[in-house]
Amino acid sequence: MNLTILIISYKSITKLEKCLSYIGNAREIIIVENSDNAELKREIEIKYKNCKVIINNDNLGWSRAANIGLKKIKTPYVIILNPDTLIKHNQFIEIENEIQSLNGNFTLATPYYDELVDFNKNKDFDKYLNMTKISNDSEAKTSKVDLVKGSALIINLDKFENRKIYDENLFFFFEEVDLCKRVKKMGGLVYIFNKIKILHGGGGSVDDPMTGNYGNFRNWNYYWSRFYYNKKHYGYLSSFAMHFSKLLRFFFSTIIFLFISKNKFKMNKSRLFGLFSSMIGIKSSASKKVLNKN
Repeated sequence: MNLTILIISYKSITKLEKCLSYIGNAREIIIVENSDNAELKREIEIKYKNCKVIINNDNLGWSRAANIGLKKIKTPYVIILNPDTLIKHNQFIEIENEIQSLNGNFTLATPYYDELVDFNKNKDFDKYLNMTKISNDSEAKTSKVDLVKGSALIINLDKFENRKIYDENLFFFFEEVDLCKRVKKMGGLVYIFNKIKILHGGGGSVDDPMTGNYGNFRNWNYYWSRFYYNKKHYGYLSSFAMHFSKLLRFFFSTIIFLFISKNKFKMNKSRLFGLFSSMIGIKSSASKKVLNKN
């Protein structure tokens, strides 16, 4: 087998076990757990002999965790999964067949899933990335695109000089957008396998008890990463001009909702501080305080 499975997890044992039950025990799986949950490592490695769990002892962010896992991969191809992504054993065989049909002439690829269509059409990420219309009803087995979501991302490791593939400044959000942008700049090819349809939960990669502060964490990181991404690829002034009106809107909304709605106050406050933190150069890892806040 030329394909290793890499799963990035954060306190998501319930979703992780469901994901593993779909995969089965015939393939090598590396799990990078972004916490100090040693019990998760013990339970998973006892129940699934084909799994190796790496404990980070802290939430290092998605990109850094992915790079740690990628250094352990010995096969030419890897598929990186979110814990809420469900792929059956026979679908991995189909994925390997598609990889073989491309003869290694690709950099990134992903199987098809419903959420991918909306993601691919979202021009809010980068207007210069081609949002090709995709559908698993298409006669073509593959679609060539500029942008794919990272929930089930296949990487041809031979196309990269080292295994530090993701930008570790990105703690959460825009990791795959940034990667696709860099792949396009280096002339790489990105594909969607239209005929292999998998299931993805859509933004639910942590278990339910985390969802309270998780929404604030996502809001903080989305606008931090959005500003950073545009600054990285188009310059600080361009990114500032793009986001200044949002900064003002979040500032006044935070003040207004302080007296009207507790939830909307927290939402706008998270967006405001995430965006402002990125503007003044505070690292994205500061968002851990949002996630751990009571």
